[in-house]
Amino acid sequence: MMKLPFTQELMNGTGEPEFISFRKAGPEDIDAVIALQDRIVDALPDKDVYATSSREDYLEQLKEDVCFAAESGGKLAGFSVMVPNDPDNPRNYGRYLDYDRDQLAATASLDLTMVDPEFRGRGIQRIFNKLRIGTAVEMGAKEGLCTISPDNPYSYRNFLVLNFEIIEQREMYGGKQRYILRKVFR
Repeated sequence: MMKLPFTQELMNGTGEPEFISFRKAGPEDIDAVIALQDRIVDALPDKDVYATSSREDYLEQLKEDVCFAAESGGKLAGFSVMVPNDPDNPRNYGRYLDYDRDQLAATASLDLTMVDPEFRGRGIQRIFNKLRIGTAVEMGAKEGLCTISPDNPYSYRNFLVLNFEIIEQREMYGGKQRYILRKVFR
């Protein structure tokens, strides 16, 4: 697995090299995370693609889950969350699938990735996915689950290339349609 923190050279929208730094995120990042969510929602033509979270929800995740930040030029370019394979964590997606306690203890949830519109197309989500999967495996998870809007082909493709499979479609997050995808870790 990639060791944090690290800096990755990526190409920006004009083909020029750009350096993005990746690190763990914590409660001190709350204001930047909220500002990032606001920038993302403001840029969306279809608001149902994204389910917003409250400041309190993000603070809880920053304290209890494994969170990652991507930065460039002092700006938060991306944020991502992995819910550990904890059978007592209410955010474990295995609960949607009626997993028993043993299954919940073996399941990590790749909960959220946000990438600032200014930084999209650089592969930040793919790097976050590698970080989250690697962390989940290190923590003993045997599988990973995630949810994606059927109307978000970019995120969907980023998980398909990692061999995630759609196992269900359902209403979540206040009536929004979502795929639940799963990958068994080997």
